[in-house]
Amino acid sequence: MFQMMDVVGTSPKGFSEAVKNGVDKVISSGKKVHFFQVLEQRGAVREGKLKEYQVIIRVATEFSE
Repeated sequence: MFQMMDVVGTSPKGFSEAVKNGVDKVISSGKKVHFFQVLEQRGAVREGKLKEYQVIIRVATEFSE
C-alpha cells in the first residue's frame, strides 16, 4: 500500500532538475519512494529573466501507520 504526498521542487536550471530536487527531498527525509507523477509545471520570472523552474509532483511512498 502506498501513501501519496504532494511536493514542490524547484531549480534554476530546468524542470527535470526541479523534479529530481523534489524527489531527493522526500528520499532525504527517510522515506522510500516508489514512483512520482508531475502535476504542474511553472516558473518564476524576475527582472524580465527566467529565474526558477517549479514543479508540483505527487510522490508515492511506503505506507506507514
